[in-house]
Amino acid sequence: MRIMIDGHYLPGNIRVNRDLLITLANIAKSLKFGIRYDAQRELVLINSKDSSMPPLPTDKYVEERIEDENARLAGKVICLDPGHGGSDSGAKGPTGTLEKDNTLAIALLLKEKLERNGATIVMTRDSDTPVACTADQEELSARVDVANHAEADLFICIHNDAFTSSTAAGTTTFHYGDKESQKLASLVQQNLVEKLGTKNRGCRFASFYVLRYTNMPSILIEVAFISNIVEEMLLSSVDGRDNTAESICNSILRYFKV
Repeated sequence: MRIMIDGHYLPGNIRVNRDLLITLANIAKSLKFGIRYDAQRELVLINSKDSSMPPLPTDKYVEERIEDENARLAGKVICLDPGHGGSDSGAKGPTGTLEKDNTLAIALLLKEKLERNGATIVMTRDSDTPVACTADQEELSARVDVANHAEADLFICIHNDAFTSSTAAGTTTFHYGDKESQKLASLVQQNLVEKLGTKNRGCRFASFYVLRYTNMPSILIEVAFISNIVEEMLLSSVDGRDNTAESICNSILRYFKV
Protein backbone atom coordinates (compact mmCIF):
# COMPACT_ATOMS: atom_id res chain seq x y z
CA MET A 1 0.00 0.00 0.00
CA ARG A 2 1.23 3.48 -0.86
CA ILE A 3 0.33 6.68 0.97
CA MET A 4 0.05 10.01 -0.87
CA ILE A 5 -0.21 13.31 1.03
CA ASP A 6 -1.11 16.41 -0.98
CA GLY A 7 -0.07 14.72 -4.20
CA HIS A 8 3.28 13.46 -2.91
CA TYR A 9 4.08 9.82 -2.15
CA LEU A 10 5.59 8.87 1.18
CA PRO A 11 8.60 6.55 0.84
CA GLY A 12 8.06 2.83 1.32
CA ASN A 13 5.36 0.34 0.55
CA ILE A 14 3.50 -1.22 3.49
CA ARG A 15 1.02 -4.05 3.84
CA VAL A 16 -2.67 -3.18 3.82
CA ASN A 17 -4.49 -4.12 7.00
CA ARG A 18 -7.72 -3.05 8.65
CA ASP A 19 -6.14 -1.61 11.80
CA LEU A 20 -3.80 0.63 9.81
CA LEU A 21 -6.64 1.98 7.67
CA ILE A 22 -8.76 2.70 10.77
CA THR A 23 -5.79 4.45 12.43
CA LEU A 24 -5.18 6.63 9.37
CA ALA A 25 -8.88 7.49 9.17
CA ASN A 26 -8.97 8.47 12.86
CA ILE A 27 -5.85 10.61 12.53
CA ALA A 28 -7.30 12.34 9.47
CA LYS A 29 -10.57 12.96 11.32
CA SER A 30 -8.87 14.44 14.38
CA LEU A 31 -6.70 16.72 12.23
CA LYS A 32 -9.61 17.56 9.90
CA PHE A 33 -7.78 16.14 6.88
CA GLY A 34 -9.53 14.69 3.90
CA ILE A 35 -8.83 10.99 3.31
CA ARG A 36 -9.63 8.46 0.62
CA TYR A 37 -8.70 4.81 0.07
CA ASP A 38 -8.42 3.40 -3.45
CA ALA A 39 -8.64 -0.36 -2.89
CA GLN A 40 -7.88 -1.24 -6.50
CA ARG A 41 -4.54 0.53 -6.40
CA GLU A 42 -3.94 -0.05 -2.66
CA LEU A 43 -3.47 3.70 -2.35
CA VAL A 44 -4.36 6.00 0.57
CA LEU A 45 -4.74 9.66 -0.40
CA ILE A 46 -4.67 12.38 2.24
CA ASN A 47 -5.51 16.06 1.83
CA SER A 48 -3.95 18.11 4.65
CA LYS A 49 -5.33 21.43 3.35
CA ASP A 50 -8.93 20.81 4.44
CA SER A 51 -11.42 18.01 5.06
CA SER A 52 -12.48 17.63 1.43
CA MET A 53 -11.92 14.24 -0.15
CA PRO A 54 -8.73 14.26 -2.27
CA PRO A 55 -9.23 13.46 -5.97
CA LEU A 56 -7.87 10.26 -7.44
CA PRO A 57 -4.64 10.74 -9.39
CA THR A 58 -4.75 10.12 -13.11
CA ASP A 59 -3.74 6.66 -14.32
CA LYS A 60 -0.85 8.24 -16.20
CA TYR A 61 0.50 9.83 -13.02
CA VAL A 62 0.29 6.57 -11.12
CA GLU A 63 1.91 4.62 -13.96
CA GLU A 64 4.76 7.13 -14.20
CA ARG A 65 5.30 6.94 -10.45
CA ILE A 66 5.31 3.14 -10.50
CA GLU A 67 7.76 3.19 -13.39
CA ASP A 68 10.04 5.51 -11.40
CA GLU A 69 9.82 3.20 -8.37
CA ASN A 70 10.62 0.16 -10.48
CA ALA A 71 13.71 1.84 -11.92
CA ARG A 72 15.35 2.79 -8.63
CA LEU A 73 17.96 0.05 -8.91
CA ALA A 74 18.13 -0.05 -12.70
CA GLY A 75 21.61 -0.97 -13.88
CA LYS A 76 22.61 -2.48 -10.51
CA VAL A 77 23.71 -6.12 -10.40
CA ILE A 78 23.36 -7.76 -6.98
CA CYS A 79 24.62 -11.24 -6.15
CA LEU A 80 22.66 -13.12 -3.49
CA ASP A 81 24.35 -16.06 -1.79
CA PRO A 82 22.05 -18.31 0.29
CA GLY A 83 24.35 -20.21 2.63
CA HIS A 84 24.80 -24.00 2.39
CA GLY A 85 22.63 -26.22 0.15
CA GLY A 86 22.45 -29.80 -1.07
CA SER A 87 24.16 -32.26 1.28
CA ASP A 88 25.46 -29.31 3.33
CA SER A 89 22.42 -28.44 5.40
CA GLY A 90 24.17 -25.96 7.66
CA ALA A 91 22.95 -25.68 11.26
CA LYS A 92 19.85 -27.48 12.51
CA GLY A 93 17.27 -25.99 14.85
CA PRO A 94 15.80 -27.62 17.98
CA THR A 95 12.65 -28.63 16.08
CA GLY A 96 14.57 -29.88 13.05
CA THR A 97 14.46 -26.89 10.70
CA LEU A 98 17.52 -26.49 8.47
CA GLU A 99 19.65 -23.44 7.84
CA LYS A 100 19.91 -24.17 4.10
CA ASP A 101 16.10 -23.94 3.76
CA ASN A 102 15.86 -20.65 5.65
CA THR A 103 18.65 -18.96 3.73
CA LEU A 104 17.24 -19.96 0.36
CA ALA A 105 13.71 -18.86 1.23
CA ILE A 106 14.95 -15.45 2.42
CA ALA A 107 17.15 -15.00 -0.66
CA LEU A 108 14.32 -15.82 -3.07
CA LEU A 109 12.03 -13.29 -1.36
CA LEU A 110 14.83 -10.71 -1.47
CA LYS A 111 15.40 -11.43 -5.15
CA GLU A 112 11.76 -10.70 -5.90
CA LYS A 113 11.78 -7.44 -3.96
CA LEU A 114 15.01 -6.19 -5.55
CA GLU A 115 13.82 -7.09 -9.05
CA ARG A 116 10.67 -5.04 -8.44
CA ASN A 117 13.00 -2.09 -7.97
CA GLY A 118 14.82 -2.72 -11.25
CA ALA A 119 17.91 -4.61 -10.04
CA THR A 120 19.45 -7.51 -11.92
CA ILE A 121 19.85 -10.42 -9.51
CA VAL A 122 22.44 -13.17 -9.74
CA MET A 123 21.93 -16.14 -7.40
CA THR A 124 24.76 -18.43 -6.37
CA ARG A 125 22.01 -21.05 -5.97
CA ASP A 126 18.24 -20.90 -6.46
CA SER A 127 17.40 -24.44 -5.34
CA ASP A 128 18.56 -27.01 -2.80
CA THR A 129 21.86 -27.71 -4.54
CA PRO A 130 25.53 -26.95 -3.95
CA VAL A 131 27.11 -24.17 -6.02
CA ALA A 132 30.22 -26.08 -7.09
CA CYS A 133 29.67 -27.85 -10.42
CA THR A 134 32.24 -30.61 -9.93
CA ALA A 135 33.38 -32.70 -7.00
CA ASP A 136 36.87 -31.19 -7.04
CA GLN A 137 35.67 -27.58 -7.19
CA GLU A 138 35.77 -25.66 -3.93
CA GLU A 139 32.29 -24.61 -2.82
CA LEU A 140 33.29 -21.21 -1.42
CA SER A 141 35.40 -20.27 -4.44
CA ALA A 142 32.47 -21.25 -6.68
CA ARG A 143 30.28 -18.75 -4.85
CA VAL A 144 32.90 -16.04 -5.20
CA ASP A 145 33.30 -16.83 -8.90
CA VAL A 146 29.58 -16.33 -9.52
CA ALA A 147 29.73 -12.80 -8.07
CA ASN A 148 33.02 -11.82 -9.70
CA HIS A 149 32.12 -13.17 -13.15
CA ALA A 150 28.83 -11.25 -13.02
CA GLU A 151 30.74 -8.08 -12.05
CA ALA A 152 28.13 -7.55 -9.37
CA ASP A 153 27.79 -4.23 -7.58
CA LEU A 154 27.06 -5.94 -4.24
CA PHE A 155 27.46 -9.40 -2.72
CA ILE A 156 24.98 -10.41 0.00
CA CYS A 157 25.63 -13.71 1.80
CA ILE A 158 22.79 -14.96 4.02
CA HIS A 159 23.25 -17.35 6.97
CA ASN A 160 21.71 -18.42 10.28
CA ASP A 161 23.83 -18.31 13.42
CA ALA A 162 24.14 -21.23 15.86
CA PHE A 163 25.75 -21.95 19.22
CA THR A 164 25.98 -24.78 21.73
CA SER A 165 23.90 -22.76 24.21
CA SER A 166 20.24 -22.35 23.26
CA THR A 167 20.17 -18.94 24.95
CA ALA A 168 22.47 -17.30 22.38
CA ALA A 169 20.43 -14.86 20.33
CA GLY A 170 20.60 -11.90 18.00
CA THR A 171 21.63 -10.56 14.62
CA THR A 172 25.16 -9.93 13.34
CA THR A 173 26.39 -8.52 10.03
CA PHE A 174 30.00 -9.14 8.96
CA HIS A 175 32.26 -7.22 6.57
CA TYR A 176 35.90 -7.36 5.52
CA GLY A 177 36.77 -3.83 6.61
CA ASP A 178 36.56 -1.70 3.46
CA LYS A 179 34.54 1.49 3.75
CA GLU A 180 31.70 0.56 1.39
CA SER A 181 31.18 -2.88 2.92
CA GLN A 182 31.09 -1.33 6.39
CA LYS A 183 28.51 1.19 5.20
CA LEU A 184 26.29 -1.53 3.74
CA ALA A 185 26.72 -3.75 6.80
CA SER A 186 25.72 -0.92 9.12
CA LEU A 187 22.52 -0.19 7.17
CA VAL A 188 21.53 -3.86 7.01
CA GLN A 189 22.27 -4.46 10.69
CA GLN A 190 20.24 -1.45 11.80
CA ASN A 191 17.23 -2.28 9.65
CA LEU A 192 17.19 -5.97 10.56
CA VAL A 193 17.36 -5.36 14.30
CA GLU A 194 14.60 -2.75 14.13
CA LYS A 195 12.33 -4.88 11.94
CA LEU A 196 12.89 -8.26 13.60
CA GLY A 197 13.25 -7.06 17.18
CA THR A 198 16.37 -9.18 17.67
CA LYS A 199 19.35 -8.45 19.91
CA ASN A 200 21.88 -6.20 18.19
CA ARG A 201 25.17 -8.10 18.12
CA GLY A 202 26.65 -5.39 15.91
CA CYS A 203 28.61 -5.09 12.68
CA ARG A 204 31.89 -6.98 12.87
CA PHE A 205 35.03 -7.52 10.85
CA ALA A 206 35.52 -11.09 9.65
CA SER A 207 37.98 -12.75 7.31
CA PHE A 208 35.46 -15.09 5.69
CA TYR A 209 36.53 -16.45 2.30
CA VAL A 210 33.50 -15.02 0.48
CA LEU A 211 34.22 -11.57 1.91
CA ARG A 212 37.96 -11.65 1.21
CA TYR A 213 37.83 -12.66 -2.43
CA THR A 214 34.78 -10.92 -3.86
CA ASN A 215 35.60 -7.80 -5.87
CA MET A 216 32.68 -5.67 -4.71
CA PRO A 217 31.26 -4.44 -1.38
CA SER A 218 30.32 -7.66 0.40
CA ILE A 219 28.60 -8.63 3.62
CA LEU A 220 27.65 -11.85 5.41
CA ILE A 221 24.47 -11.71 7.47
CA GLU A 222 23.77 -13.99 10.43
CA VAL A 223 20.05 -13.19 10.59
CA ALA A 224 19.34 -14.90 13.92
CA PHE A 225 20.21 -18.03 15.91
CA ILE A 226 18.58 -21.18 14.58
CA SER A 227 19.82 -22.90 17.76
CA ASN A 228 17.51 -20.63 19.81
CA ILE A 229 13.98 -22.03 19.65
CA VAL A 230 12.33 -18.59 19.56
CA GLU A 231 14.59 -17.35 16.77
CA GLU A 232 14.25 -20.68 14.97
CA MET A 233 10.52 -19.92 14.71
CA LEU A 234 11.33 -16.46 13.38
CA LEU A 235 13.67 -17.84 10.72
CA SER A 236 11.25 -20.50 9.53
CA SER A 237 8.07 -18.39 9.57
CA VAL A 238 6.59 -16.68 6.52
CA ASP A 239 6.52 -13.29 8.26
CA GLY A 240 10.03 -13.65 9.67
CA ARG A 241 11.49 -14.48 6.28
CA ASP A 242 9.56 -11.72 4.53
CA ASN A 243 10.51 -9.12 7.15
CA THR A 244 14.16 -10.15 6.79
CA ALA A 245 14.05 -9.80 3.01
CA GLU A 246 12.22 -6.48 3.26
CA SER A 247 14.80 -5.10 5.70
CA ILE A 248 17.73 -6.07 3.50
CA CYS A 249 16.01 -4.67 0.39
CA ASN A 250 15.34 -1.33 2.12
CA SER A 251 18.95 -1.22 3.30
CA ILE A 252 20.21 -1.69 -0.27
CA LEU A 253 17.92 1.12 -1.47
CA ARG A 254 19.33 3.36 1.24
CA TYR A 255 22.88 2.31 0.37
CA PHE A 256 22.39 3.46 -3.22
CA LYS A 257 20.45 6.53 -1.97
CA VAL A 258 17.39 5.82 -4.12
